[in-house]
Amino acid sequence: MHNAGIPLRHIQSISGHNDLGTLQRYLEVSPDQIEQAVSVIGW
Repeated sequence: MHNAGIPLRHIQSISGHNDLGTLQRYLEVSPDQIEQAVSVIGW
C-alpha cells in the first residue's frame, strides 16, 4: 500500500497498529526509493 502512495496514517488505521513505530517494522524500503529520496534532498 505504501508503494502505491497510500499515506502511512491510513495504512496504520487499516492494519490496526496503534502507533507508526509498530507499522514501520513491516515497511520495506527499496533501493530505488532510497535513491529517489537522496536525489530530492540533494545529497
